[in-house]
Amino acid sequence: MEVVQLVERYTIEDYELWEGDWELIKGVPYAMAPAPVSKHQWLMGRIVSFLNDALEECDECYVLAEAEWRISKDTVVRPDVMVVCDELRDYISTRPQIVFEILSPSTRMRDEVMKRSLYQSLGVPYYLIVDPESEEVRFLAFNGVEYRESEPIFAICDETIELDIDYIFKRRR
Repeated sequence: MEVVQLVERYTIEDYELWEGDWELIKGVPYAMAPAPVSKHQWLMGRIVSFLNDALEECDECYVLAEAEWRISKDTVVRPDVMVVCDELRDYISTRPQIVFEILSPSTRMRDEVMKRSLYQSLGVPYYLIVDPESEEVRFLAFNGVEYRESEPIFAICDETIELDIDYIFKRRR
């Protein structure tokens, strides 16, 4: 006899009732546990600091860490860092200009495959995948059809910004 697998689907209404930290992607829940390790948290702070400095003159955009982006009735993600050019609300509902995901053993596949596909389908202009172990950043720029690896230069709020990878990883020059 063949075994039938059932994958239950959930909505934001279900998600709002859950305890703990979760993401919901196309109705499938993903636990965000265990909590990120110290290096992950430190890198997140470095990225936020760099972006805040780079966008200091921009009154339209905000740098957010681990904020909820409510994409649809069955999809809520919490990127490590994103820049949103819109009013600040309780939850983000507009497409970010740039998203950073910092890899961890428990989220690596989700960040590299599932979220890349999701962000690409939504036309997020820039997606950066930060690897704490190799101290590398994969910079993906959306060309209107798909992500292509690119130099770490992006435009937000009439600013052209080059990501300082040495700063992010606090490498001494």
